[in-house]
Amino acid sequence: MNIAKRVASRVSLKDRMRLLIMLTVIPLTVMVLGIVAMIYNYSSSYNRIMANLKVINTYNMNFKADMEYSMYRVMIGLINTKEFESGDILEGESQYATVVKNPFHMIEEARYDMEKRIARTSGSDGDISIKGILSCLDSLEKAVEKMVENSNKAGRYDESASIWENDVQGLCSMIQDYINKYIYYETRNMENLQRDLEIHTRQSVYAFMVLLTVILTTGIMFSAMLTNSVTRPISSLKMTAERLGNGDWNARAETGSLEEINVLARTFNQMSEEIAGLIERIRKEQKNLHIAEMKLLQAQINPHFLYNTLDSIVWMAEDGDNRKVVEMTSDLSDFFRTVLSGGSDFIPIEEEKRHIESYLKIQKIRYEDILDYRIVIEEQILHKRVLKMLLQPIVENALYHGIKNKRGGGTIVIRGYEDKSGLVFEVEDDGHGMDQATLSSLRDKVSGRNVTAEVSDKGGFGMSNVAQRIRMYYGTEASITIESEEQVGTCVKIYIGHGQPAGKQTV
Repeated sequence: MNIAKRVASRVSLKDRMRLLIMLTVIPLTVMVLGIVAMIYNYSSSYNRIMANLKVINTYNMNFKADMEYSMYRVMIGLINTKEFESGDILEGESQYATVVKNPFHMIEEARYDMEKRIARTSGSDGDISIKGILSCLDSLEKAVEKMVENSNKAGRYDESASIWENDVQGLCSMIQDYINKYIYYETRNMENLQRDLEIHTRQSVYAFMVLLTVILTTGIMFSAMLTNSVTRPISSLKMTAERLGNGDWNARAETGSLEEINVLARTFNQMSEEIAGLIERIRKEQKNLHIAEMKLLQAQINPHFLYNTLDSIVWMAEDGDNRKVVEMTSDLSDFFRTVLSGGSDFIPIEEEKRHIESYLKIQKIRYEDILDYRIVIEEQILHKRVLKMLLQPIVENALYHGIKNKRGGGTIVIRGYEDKSGLVFEVEDDGHGMDQATLSSLRDKVSGRNVTAEVSDKGGFGMSNVAQRIRMYYGTEASITIESEEQVGTCVKIYIGHGQPAGKQTV
């Protein structure tokens, strides 16, 4: 049974179409050829009978009268029989001249037509009639020869008259009777042929109708089976594709009894397995990415920053400055609240602004003499959501690598606005700045060309990690530009465009 199924599954659509054609066309062709053969046989028989009748009818109309008239003229001696050697004899020269047929030519032509031109079936009634005609022609020929001989001798009139009356007229009458019998037999054969044709035609029509019914029934059933063998697996393939499109990665197409559909189904299943494997890998990568981001978020809580802040709180508490202790503790609480933010990857810009303020307030208390800052973000964009901790790593870099390295300190300015390109954030400082080599290297890291970029020891995420997160979540619309001049300062601009984030907010 399994072997039969495997063999059936290897039958192609082309082979099945050929089988359908064989089941319908070949029987119909055989039937049509049979009908054509029957019609051809009837036509041949009909044409043979008509040809025989055409030949025999020429003698039915003229032979007896022409023969008797010619021999009568011979008998009464009005013609010279030697003229028969040249053929027929023309009597008279006017328009009323008569022709005396050559009796020998008439007999010779009749004998040739009866023997050669008329098709006969041995032993049939028509064959017997033809044989009778030939026998009469032989006797007639002898009688004619005798009368022609007597016409050249005197005193033979009475003998010739007897031969003309008894032999010539009698034999011509017998030939006429045989001709009429032959016509009767051939007419009856034609009637029998017509009756047989009607019977065979009726039988052929009945057989044709039965065969046509069988062929149509078989063809319809086989066509339905063929159609079902094509449409059912295609429908199954369509439903499987819809399931796959709806996220059912375990959906697989069923194979059927059609080789072409089986190839398509196997290819589709292979593609489904590859897609399912790819989706699974993407899920794992997203999970790993989320874990990596959480580790980065945890790394963002710089232990040195935490230790230094707590030391500052202790120092201010020992010094009795309770107001600053409360203020720094509150800012530290706000800072960590934004870092955690309920596990969400995106927060309102207003919350990101508070996060930066908390961070800078803490640092302002620690670096009161060297740090100043301003935050200028347009009111109309505060409700919009952005990637969490988008600005704090850059502000941290500005503090540690710009302001702290400059004698006398400096100012950090954070701006946020919306222009024709979308949301734009700027972090600008008037700190130490960078030389061209350092700036070029940093730009390479930010653009992703330097794949060896690592997280900064003091800068939390680092610029390259911020850029990578922006590209991952916002796609090609997002970018970071850096402008810096040594001993003048640095300005970092973040463009995140108008569209929705390209990545999911949570994993």
